[in-house]
Amino acid sequence: MNRTKTFLFFLTLLSTVATLPVAAQIDEETIQHIDSYVNVNPDSAIILCNEALAQMPAKASSQKSYLLAIRGNAHFTLGDNTAAIADFKTAFRTAEEAADTIACVNALSDLGVTYRVNQQTDSALICYNRALAMLQSSDSPDLEASILTSIAVLFANQARFDEAVSFAEKGLEKARLTDDIQTQIYAATSLGSALFLAGHHDRGLQTQRYIIGVAEEKGIPRYILKTYAPIIAMHNRLGHPDSVRYYIDRGNAVLDKVPEASIESIGFLEQSFVILTDMGRYRESLDIQKKILDMQDSRPFMPLDRLWQRIALNYKGLGDIEKMDEAYQTAIAIADSIHQSDINDQISDLNIRYHTAEKELAIANLQAEKSRRDTIIALITAGVIIASLLLTIYMRARRRKIEIENIRARLDGIEQERGRLAHELHDGVCNDLLGIELTLASGRCDTGELSEMIRTTRNEVRSISHELLPPRFNGLSLTQLIAAYAQKSEGFVSYLPSADTVDIDPEKSINLYRIIQEWTGNLRHHSTATGATVSLTESEGEITLDITDNGSPFDPSSVTPGRGLGLENLNRRVKALQGTLNFFEKNGTNHMSVKFFK
Repeated sequence: MNRTKTFLFFLTLLSTVATLPVAAQIDEETIQHIDSYVNVNPDSAIILCNEALAQMPAKASSQKSYLLAIRGNAHFTLGDNTAAIADFKTAFRTAEEAADTIACVNALSDLGVTYRVNQQTDSALICYNRALAMLQSSDSPDLEASILTSIAVLFANQARFDEAVSFAEKGLEKARLTDDIQTQIYAATSLGSALFLAGHHDRGLQTQRYIIGVAEEKGIPRYILKTYAPIIAMHNRLGHPDSVRYYIDRGNAVLDKVPEASIESIGFLEQSFVILTDMGRYRESLDIQKKILDMQDSRPFMPLDRLWQRIALNYKGLGDIEKMDEAYQTAIAIADSIHQSDINDQISDLNIRYHTAEKELAIANLQAEKSRRDTIIALITAGVIIASLLLTIYMRARRRKIEIENIRARLDGIEQERGRLAHELHDGVCNDLLGIELTLASGRCDTGELSEMIRTTRNEVRSISHELLPPRFNGLSLTQLIAAYAQKSEGFVSYLPSADTVDIDPEKSINLYRIIQEWTGNLRHHSTATGATVSLTESEGEITLDITDNGSPFDPSSVTPGRGLGLENLNRRVKALQGTLNFFEKNGTNHMSVKFFK
C-alpha cells in the first residue's frame, strides 16, 4: 500500500469513527453500517467494532452480541481463525445472557463454520446441533439456510453426497426466502458442488454458472473468487482444460482484491495447485503450496497432512525422492487424530434427528387435518418406534461384539510387536551402548571409533522408530512407500519396481508393508545376508511379493515352537491377506514369497 492509499484508508476510517453514535444511539442501522466493511475492508470493521464496544455499557445486550459476531467475521475474513473463534464464543455467551435466541443461533452458525474450516469437525457438529434445536421455536430462514448448507458441506467432506445434496437443496430453498445475497451464494455454491460430486454434472455446472453470474453482478471480489474454485474443479474432473485455464485466469484477476489469508483466497490457491499437479506442472504447484504454508496464520481447507502429501507427490514428479520422503514424514507427524468412525456416527445421528423432526412435524399436521386417523397413526408410530428400538439394541450389541473381537486382535498384534522391538532394543541398542560405556571407562577414547559407534547406535534407534510409525497411504501408493523405505536402509534394501502399476487397497497395503519391514529387519539383524531385494508384481489379479537375499538359506521347520516371533508375525499377516507364504532357494539366492489375490 503506497502513501496515498494509506492516507485515504485512514481518512475514511477516521471519518467513520467520528460519526459513530454514542452508546445510546448504537442501533440496527449502525450495526449494518459496520457490517458492510467486513467484505471490503475487514481491518476497518475490526476497528469500528472495538470503538462501538468500548462505548457500550458492561451489561449484556443483543447489540453487543452482533458487534462481537461482526468482529469475528472480520477476523475470519483475514484468516485469523483463533481470534474469530474467541469472538464467536463471546458473542454466544452475550446473546444467552440477553435471552436473544436469534443472536445465539447467529453466533453458533458462524462458530460452526469456523470450526469446520479449522478441521474441528466434532466441534462444528455440536454447534449445528444446538443451533437447529434453538431454531425449532423461531422463524429465521436466513440462519436456517446457513446452518443447513454448512451441514451439507460436512456431508460432502465425508463423501456422503446424496445426503449433502438433500441438505443443500433445503438450504437453498430457505435462502431464496431471504434477500441476503451472501447466504444465497453460499447455499447455491454448495448445492452445485454437491450435485456434481453426486454424479449430476450438468445440474452442478448449471447451478454454479448461475451463482457466478449473481456474484459478478454484485461485484464483491471475495464471493466472486469463492464461486470460481468449484467450477474449476468440475471442469478439471470432466477433462475441459480450456475452461480450467479460463476460470483460473479470471480468478487470478481478482485474487489481489481479496485478503491474502482469507478462506476464499486459500481455497482458490489450493484448487489451482491441485490442477497444476494434474497437468504435470509440479514446480508451479510447489510454489503455490509454499506460498500457502508461508502465509502467517493461514488455515488451508485441505488438512495439513494431505497438503504435505500433495507436496510429496510434486517432489516425486520432479524426481526428488529425498524431499518426497521428508514431506511424507511431515504428513505423518501432523496427521489428524479424529477417528473417522466417530465422526460418521455423529453425522448419522444428526441426519436421523433432523429428518425425524421433519417427519414428526408432518405427522402433527396430518393429525390436525385428518383427526379420524389419530388412532391408526399412533399405533403405526408406536410399532415403528418399538421396531427401531429393538433393531438399535441388536445392532449396538452386535457392533460391540465385533469391536471387542477387533480390539483383542489388535492387542495380540501389539504385544507381539512389543516383544519383537524389545528384542531389537536389547540385542542391538543396549549392547551398542554397553560398548560405548566400556570404551569410555577404559580411558581409550579414540574419537573416530566413538563417533562410529554412536552413529551405528543412532541408526539402530532411527530404524526402530521408523518401524513404530504407522504407514499412511492417503496420497502415496505402496510402491512409493517401499521406495522411500529402501532409500532409508543405507543400501541394505533395494527395490525393483514393476513395469506396470500395482494397485492395492490400503488395508492390504498396511499388512504387506509390515511384512517387508519384518522380513528385511530379520535378514539385516539375524542372518548372514549383506543385502535384500524387494519386488512387487501383479498378474491377472494375483499379487506377488518376492524378497531375495544372499545369506544362508532359511528353513522354517528349524524354528523352535514359541520362539519364532518374526515367523509368527509373518504368518499372521499373510493369513489376514488370505494368501500363501513360501521360502525356497533358486540359483543360489534365497526367496521369501507371498502371493494373494486382490
